[in-house]
Amino acid sequence: MSFASLIGKKKLLTIEFNPPKNTDISKFILELEQFRGIIDAINVTDSPMAKPRMNSIVSSNFIKHISEPIFNLTCRDKNKIALKSDLLAASALGLKNILAITGDPTKDSNSVYKINVFELIELIQSLNEQFNINFFIGCASDIPKLNTIFSIKARLKRKTDLGVKFVITQPVFSQDDLERFLEATSQMSIYKIIGIMPILSYKSAMYLNNNVKGVNIPKSILSKFENASKEDSRLIAFDLHEKLLNDISNLLPYIEGLHIMKLDYEIVNLTKKYLEV
Repeated sequence: MSFASLIGKKKLLTIEFNPPKNTDISKFILELEQFRGIIDAINVTDSPMAKPRMNSIVSSNFIKHISEPIFNLTCRDKNKIALKSDLLAASALGLKNILAITGDPTKDSNSVYKINVFELIELIQSLNEQFNINFFIGCASDIPKLNTIFSIKARLKRKTDLGVKFVITQPVFSQDDLERFLEATSQMSIYKIIGIMPILSYKSAMYLNNNVKGVNIPKSILSKFENASKEDSRLIAFDLHEKLLNDISNLLPYIEGLHIMKLDYEIVNLTKKYLEV
């Protein structure tokens, strides 16, 4: 069954895949093979942090035999003509799931941004109508803080009004995070897939916290990894991941699935077991 037909009927599990920075995708395909039959979709990023990687549509076509891809498309790098061209190509390849996002800006101020994410969603919808494509449109969302609930709610509501059907969030790190997001979306007709980013080392956690928009790792979590060895860090990561799964288990009826932002078989498999309970 397709991702679109499954969503809302079972608790879905998706993973995130960053395409290679070169032309060799073969080792990534082998790595992804281990998740076959465990996950319901693979979210394929579009040059995250504005660092060039293999095209998300091409990468999605390479891995679609493993699990259904959700290809990301950003406003950052292309004008409307190029975006429309990519969308037509994606449809011709049989790719139907899309995450329409703004995209991280470049550091040299050379971002294109000829259209914004709302206009991108409108463009996708217009192609759906013109060519009967039936793209299943998703978007991304930050996890609101107490002072940003209204703005995130308004932004998501506008996207749903334009035709977005599902959202994949930035990572939650606590039950409180998820409760705030559910509060912001309580009156919205949108499928909710909640991001979880397992922290595996202090160095990577600090890098993500300082460089990735929407990632806000609590100091209480960072402190656990600060002086931990590699082996201890992995044990801490598993304990924190399992604790988070336990903490949010009572909120599972209000979401459609979880999105794991690490290609880690043991963590993904543990998450799968929680969703099947």
